[in-house]
Amino acid sequence: MQALQSTIASPVWSFFSTICSIPHPSKHEQKLTDWIMNWAKEKNISCVQDKIGNLILKKSASKGYENNTAVILQAHLDMVAQKNNNIEHDFLTDAIKPSIEGQWLRADNTTLGADNGIGMAACLAVLADNTLQHGPLEVLLTSDEETGMTGAFGLKADTLQGKILLNTDSEQEGELFVGCAGGVNVNATIPYEIMESEPADSAFEITLDGLKGGHSGCDINLGRANAIKTLVSVLQNLEGVPFHLAYFQGGSLRNAIPREADCVIVCDPQYQNGIEIIINTLQQKLRSQYKESEPNLQLSVKSCQLPTFILTHNSQANLLTSLNHCDNGIYAMDNDFSDVVQTSSNLGVVSQNRNNRSVFDIQVLVRSQVEQEKQAKAQEIADQFQQQNGTVLLTGNYPGWKPNPDSTIYKTMEKQYVKLFDKQPKPMVIHAGLECGLFSAQYPQWDMISFGPTIKFPHSPDEKVLIDSVDKFWQLLVATLKAID
Repeated sequence: MQALQSTIASPVWSFFSTICSIPHPSKHEQKLTDWIMNWAKEKNISCVQDKIGNLILKKSASKGYENNTAVILQAHLDMVAQKNNNIEHDFLTDAIKPSIEGQWLRADNTTLGADNGIGMAACLAVLADNTLQHGPLEVLLTSDEETGMTGAFGLKADTLQGKILLNTDSEQEGELFVGCAGGVNVNATIPYEIMESEPADSAFEITLDGLKGGHSGCDINLGRANAIKTLVSVLQNLEGVPFHLAYFQGGSLRNAIPREADCVIVCDPQYQNGIEIIINTLQQKLRSQYKESEPNLQLSVKSCQLPTFILTHNSQANLLTSLNHCDNGIYAMDNDFSDVVQTSSNLGVVSQNRNNRSVFDIQVLVRSQVEQEKQAKAQEIADQFQQQNGTVLLTGNYPGWKPNPDSTIYKTMEKQYVKLFDKQPKPMVIHAGLECGLFSAQYPQWDMISFGPTIKFPHSPDEKVLIDSVDKFWQLLVATLKAID
């Protein structure tokens, strides 16, 4: 990180280094919040925390800019906590360890937190620099964006006075985002019954890992394997083996493409050789199928301790049928923006609760720029689970952000981009849930735009940020604040 102190965006990197050193996964942002509040107090910057955990910081206008339009800079406090299974890392206590690899900054086998740590660092850098020129300024740092948009949902209508919002949570430099997808969670529980396993049987653990995963919206069009869906297909290929399922789990976040899944099956020992041959054959087929998008795919089987209980035939059929029929991936593309996904879903998590209740918990995230299409797809998936004796709740519904063709802030930022870099930025809609959609409900008068540096593969341990793009992001932010009249 020290090498980045000589870049144009050195103030941003300085704050980002501090942010990386303070654990702040979703729902555990308080350590970072406390640091920001103490820092603001030392700098004599107004800072308050609302009841939902949002921070609101304020800075007076620069001299001569007192009558300019008040602006809100916005980022979120939390980061997605994902790591490769070959390392020990506790996101509640351990710092993120960034390292430079060529033109990129990434972390050591964990998510980097550039989403949205770079944006947050830029907001703090603006507050810290008294040489910048801008009108009245507010900074909104929201809580728990990644798992529920809790801060945006809880923001009160009378909290902020600004008229223009600059959201810093986009991930492609050179693109100015004027709209986003909405989302809704499909939470299903599939009950199961158990029976005792036969003492003479053998147990085998089947594991699928080495997948890239990624953001369930931005990366859904990259052709990556979904570990849950793929492992279900593996089990379907064992139809010649009379096995019983004892255990199945996969994924960890509804908004991340699952990178790993594993299960335990039980059968007569005579089938061991056949299972090993089938798994080895399937691994070769999967590697061929995903040779471009998943070069590190690994499917393996090994003997394991015989579990005491296994699923009944009906329970096993209900689970596997549910997961097999659960829609996953892209359904429609946006007609107005080329290469932008309009509607998709991600089968993100399957967890097995074997203690106080015997159910599988399943999480699916449906996204769409079209509200009616989003609700229809979510209900379709819910119906699929209910047909297999599942109970379903639709939760966390948040609206999309409809593009405004007459946006003043877009025209202002576009002009500054051309001045700085001698080329036109690209107006875009992102297939992800920006908080702008929720803000528009409480603050319909806001003129909003979202922009940011180039961040690849957020929500996965492959997350990385292009260093030069942070320079451009910072230059554009500074120039735009000065240009808003």
